[in-house]
Amino acid sequence: MGRQTLVHMLREDTEAFLDFVLERDPVVVTLLDAQSPEVEPVSDPAAEMESMTLWNTALLPHLQRKLVTRPGGHDYYRVPYSRPTLEFSPSRATKWNGKPALLQGRVYGFAFDTNTVEYERWYNAVASWIRTKFVRSQLTHPRGYLGPAASEWFRSGGILLPMFAPPRTPEWLSFVEGQESARSKAPLNKNRKGRELGLQNSGLEKL
Repeated sequence: MGRQTLVHMLREDTEAFLDFVLERDPVVVTLLDAQSPEVEPVSDPAAEMESMTLWNTALLPHLQRKLVTRPGGHDYYRVPYSRPTLEFSPSRATKWNGKPALLQGRVYGFAFDTNTVEYERWYNAVASWIRTKFVRSQLTHPRGYLGPAASEWFRSGGILLPMFAPPRTPEWLSFVEGQESARSKAPLNKNRKGRELGLQNSGLEKL
């Protein structure tokens, strides 16, 4: 059974997170899905919007993707979920109801019942760093943690969404309107500007 830690991050939050991950362990950041079985590092993982794999080479010396066949579609290669790796799905900038919004990301660990204790310790260390360095969301949904830059952006009027862009139904409109009360509980730092909040290269500065 897997475990996940849900996050909202802007670029500077992602950079801080990946700095910790790469400094603590010999980790390679690669794409979860690709057109080749061979694993290559992502050149700029903090700017990547596709789901990535955190590969700890101390736990798994060799890694290769496996073929996924799609009848009627295009085949591709994916890092097997059974391997002692972590999935890192970054937050993605979008627009919802005409306003800047941020889709939730996650760090996901696989098959703790079949992988080693060292793998579980690695996931726990990563999740503990997020809980310590990020802010717990005050929203009932989506639950999770906000990076410091994402938290400031939210308090400045940004919308936090789950891992998908929901339809504009009365229920979801009410949900987004309800974020205003959580936002108003935290004072705004009006001296912070978009470029200081990690909006550069995130897509949010254009929304």
